[in-house]
Amino acid sequence: MAINDLGYRKWGLEPKNNSHQWRTIAAFGVRVAWRSTWLKRIFVMAWIPIFLMGAYLFVIEQSIQDIDSNDLLKSLGRGFVTSIVIERPEIRNLLEITQWSKHSNSLNKFLDNIFNGQDTAEEISPKSLPSNPRLRQLMQTGITFEVKDLEFVINLTDEQIQKIPELINLNSFQQLRSLMPRNRRGPPIPLFKQSVEDIKYAQSVAVELIEYDNDGNEFIDFKELVNYLRPTLWSEVLFLFFRLPQAFSVVLVIGMVAPKLISRDMKNRAFLLYYSRPIKPWQYLLGKCAIIWAFLVGLTTLPALMLYILGLSLSPDITVFFVTWQLPLKIMLASVILCVPTTLFALMLSSLTRESRIASFSWFSVWIMGSVAYFIMTIVETARALQQQTNVPSEQARIAGETFAEGKWAWLSPMQTLGNLQSWVFGIEREFGSLTISFLAVGLISVICLLILRWRIVLPIRV
Repeated sequence: MAINDLGYRKWGLEPKNNSHQWRTIAAFGVRVAWRSTWLKRIFVMAWIPIFLMGAYLFVIEQSIQDIDSNDLLKSLGRGFVTSIVIERPEIRNLLEITQWSKHSNSLNKFLDNIFNGQDTAEEISPKSLPSNPRLRQLMQTGITFEVKDLEFVINLTDEQIQKIPELINLNSFQQLRSLMPRNRRGPPIPLFKQSVEDIKYAQSVAVELIEYDNDGNEFIDFKELVNYLRPTLWSEVLFLFFRLPQAFSVVLVIGMVAPKLISRDMKNRAFLLYYSRPIKPWQYLLGKCAIIWAFLVGLTTLPALMLYILGLSLSPDITVFFVTWQLPLKIMLASVILCVPTTLFALMLSSLTRESRIASFSWFSVWIMGSVAYFIMTIVETARALQQQTNVPSEQARIAGETFAEGKWAWLSPMQTLGNLQSWVFGIEREFGSLTISFLAVGLISVICLLILRWRIVLPIRV
């Protein structure tokens, strides 16, 4: 019988569906993308900040060890650490509220006179509010708290907490007005309003600070305060590493790699080759995502972990590990928040066109135009708020600072939105706008991109 007379026969074997086939797609894609010279240069530039940030952590840790020294060179570390600690909003609020308790023999007398004797914060004389110590004095002596003053903050009633933000805002407004014409000599003055949540958080910090009175002298010295804030200081360094150098590197690398991954498969009909093997759509998508994630891990996760290890090795006190052990977990979570939504969005753009140049242009346009739209809308919001105010420079500066801090339009900027989520992960409260809106925006965009990707990937094999 001739072979051409056999006709079609039923295939008797079952195809093997291996779940690791996405690794082949990922490995091939990484090898092809790594041929780019510019990609290698970006990786080299992305790892350089590790040494700068590592030196920053070394200075902090070395300064902590020499914080109580009276030597001139070593005492410079005290001023350096003070300038960092005073920027923490909860410490700044505690510093101001505890000053009130020092102006009365009875801890509740001062506030009781204000709350019971005044109807509104505007009627309070600025002279009746105690002023904070000057920044120069704090840098020489360090920031200290007495336990009784912290207990004063802890024992504040709900009615007092509701009134305190108005008093702090009035006090900082009066300081800002008086210090605008000349050089500032006091501690940094916030340009945004304090809220009830800020005061309650400072109250919880006061509870935790009392537990750091290790010597039992009813006094929280500067070294004990810095030991309490050590995880926060490390978190700020890592957040700064994610926020500034690595964020721009991630945008550039994704813009170079992602637009070609699916668009070229559609243009060259490479789907015919992929789906000639027993591969499922989710394996194809996972392989393409793994290509981008491989580069992003090398840009964000590994450098951040290396920075953490470098900081530990440069620290003169090994006990820093026991107070910062959770930072590697935060690094992982911050990397996931950065990598997953950006990868899905970039691949979605690549799947919508056969020209990788269009996908690349769309990717960079979204980041640039989003940031521009955020700043424009914030400026418009600021101008609208200033129309109802006087021409006092200090008041205008306060209104502008409040508007930018509220960040109502931060969801327009992908950079701001992802930065908000990462600030929440590291627990440093640097977000602009609503954190809930940021979560909803990132989650909704990720789901939509995933649905579009599945539709575009399944489309070529649909009969």
